[in-house]
Parts: sequence; C-alpha cells; structure tokens
Amino acid sequence: MRVATQDLYCGAYILSKGGSLEEVKIAGARGGRPSVTFVLAGQGVEELAREFQSGQAQANVTAFKIAMMHLKDVMFATLRGERLEA
Repeated sequence: MRVATQDLYCGAYILSKGGSLEEVKIAGARGGRPSVTFVLAGQGVEELAREFQSGQAQANVTAFKIAMMHLKDVMFATLRGERLEA
C-alpha cells in the first residue's frame, strides 16, 4: 500500500505509526514555492491517512516529533538538491 500527501503533519503521523517514507517528489512552483509530496508505504497507510483526515488520529508525541523532524530534514535536503536517505 502507498499513500501520497503534501500534508507534513499527515506524513509525520503515518511515519510515527510505522509507515515508511518511500519517496519525496518536488513539483513545479505553487505561488512561487515548490510543492513537496511525500510518498509513504506500508501496511495500513491508507487507513492511517483516513484516521488523520477524520480527526481520529492518536499518536505518541515523541514518535510524532521524531517523524516530523525527519520529514523536515528530508524535505529541505531534497529542496536543496542534496541526497539524504528517506
């Protein structure tokens, strides 16, 4: 299963619940800024995305923070053109 999202918080939630970051895509500028899409994979990622979008998400705060920091690091490295392990 795979899910693509531009929502940093949704991506961090999925990562904090055991999903894995498969790819980071950069699309053309939207309002002068590039658009970043996170592609996440793993068992149940679609259900996790639905939980998040419906307001039913519950996460360990520490795991969520670590996932958020990781996504930001990967996102900014990708935007700078650096290669960072997803």
